[in-house]
Amino acid sequence: MVKNNYKSGRVATLMDGSYGGNEAQDPTVVGEPYKVEGQNMNMNMLLFNNIRADMYFREELSHIKTWEGFLEKTVKEVRECTPWITGTHTVTTKKGMCSGTRGVGTQGRPTRMWTHLVKLWTMKPTERQLEQLVESKQSPYLRVMGFLYLRYCAPRAVVWDWLSPYIDETEGIQVERLTKTKWPLGKLIRTFLTETKFYDTHFPRFPVKMQRDINAGIKKWDKDQGREEGVDPFGGGGAEDRDRSDRDRKGRGDRDDHRRYNDRDRGDRRDRDRDRDRSRER
Repeated sequence: MVKNNYKSGRVATLMDGSYGGNEAQDPTVVGEPYKVEGQNMNMNMLLFNNIRADMYFREELSHIKTWEGFLEKTVKEVRECTPWITGTHTVTTKKGMCSGTRGVGTQGRPTRMWTHLVKLWTMKPTERQLEQLVESKQSPYLRVMGFLYLRYCAPRAVVWDWLSPYIDETEGIQVERLTKTKWPLGKLIRTFLTETKFYDTHFPRFPVKMQRDINAGIKKWDKDQGREEGVDPFGGGGAEDRDRSDRDRKGRGDRDDHRRYNDRDRGDRRDRDRDRDRSRER
């Protein structure tokens, strides 16, 4: 049997554990990097490896060596906050020619936001640079990138200290490109603090007691601002919004049930037609 020694650039990048030429900044120039926890950004490995092997990450971002160049490129390229490009990723397992081993199918394509996030990680930013991101006036996406980096990489004990001053930010930011969904930045930060799942990927979990303290801290802050519990601080109306969400979910469930019923009905008709054709052939 002939041995296959062929390695594409994508596969070779994954096998040798490299980052396609994306390198850290020189600490003698910018200072010591901010201390982070864990390996591989604590990110889902499917998403992380897809980013490492992505052509844009390897061939465009690898040429950026300075902090100023990274900021400029991010402002130009990033226009959404989800990890996967809409329509390219599913949670359904596929086999055969569409399997994940061929780089298609369920794996999906990472967005610019998450690709630049891993680029940021390879650059090993300093604490001052992270402060520059979360306070940025250039682009709200730079701010989101800073918050995401801290949510993934900062020691768990300090994530609340970093993010809590911004939970009431009202600056609007587009979350999904195709749906044009806009959230207040504060709502997005609250999601980072209180949820582990975000658009088909996961954040690292906080210890149980720490998560309770974070939830209590948000409730206390809202109470101190004179807000009623359960009321959206960004303008929605708590119970009414929940009722509307329940109705929307029920409507989607009814539509799914109707679609499944129609699929079964079409399947029964195909079976009857096939049996009739076989009877005629006899």
